[in-house]
Amino acid sequence: MNALVLNSVEQDVHDEKWDPYRILGLKRRSAPDKIRAAYRRLAKKLHSDAGGDARAFLMLKEAHDFLMNDIARALWDRKQMRATEQECATARKMLDQICSSIIQGLAASDSIPADRANIPEMIRDVVRANLDDFAQGKRDREAALRRLKRMKGKTRRKGKGDNMVTRILEGQIAQIEAALESFAAQARIGEIMLAELEVYEFDAPPPPAFPDPPETFPRYFTVGLF
Repeated sequence: MNALVLNSVEQDVHDEKWDPYRILGLKRRSAPDKIRAAYRRLAKKLHSDAGGDARAFLMLKEAHDFLMNDIARALWDRKQMRATEQECATARKMLDQICSSIIQGLAASDSIPADRANIPEMIRDVVRANLDDFAQGKRDREAALRRLKRMKGKTRRKGKGDNMVTRILEGQIAQIEAALESFAAQARIGEIMLAELEVYEFDAPPPPAFPDPPETFPRYFTVGLF
């Protein structure tokens, strides 16, 4: 069972307050050995062979598997988010595209020494920049939505017939609400991408005897995540 994804089992037995740490009786950031120990201790009580509750045991196992998945846990610890398989696939596809673009840019330029090209961090910079753009776009559209909703219902038409003002206001409100849903979906993908990147490390070379001036990393990939 993929610990990162929502599935039919989880949708059946989990509620909105699902928390893998709470299920295992652990504090956040607990070490892997404590997660394993808590699982073994509780599993002995909850397993059907010991007269335990099958659904409770299933939730316990899934909470254990979830927290033992580095990417799933990173996403939960930062945002209390779980991802669908489709969202994970989209995130991986976008990471491939950004990584490819950055590597092509590095190969075509010697502005950054090869042994100092921290590619994971450069990808993070791109993703974070996109998330900042999404957040600003969300704020702008929320403000516009509030203004439009204040206008709604203020203009009445005498007699029966099409109220042009109301119709157009409702159409624009629907467009903005759809845009907000899109921003939320894109932001989720960005957060999943950052979680995926947490499993990467960069082996930085030792600093030179005489430090070079700070390097400015060019942004090789500037388009949006979608």
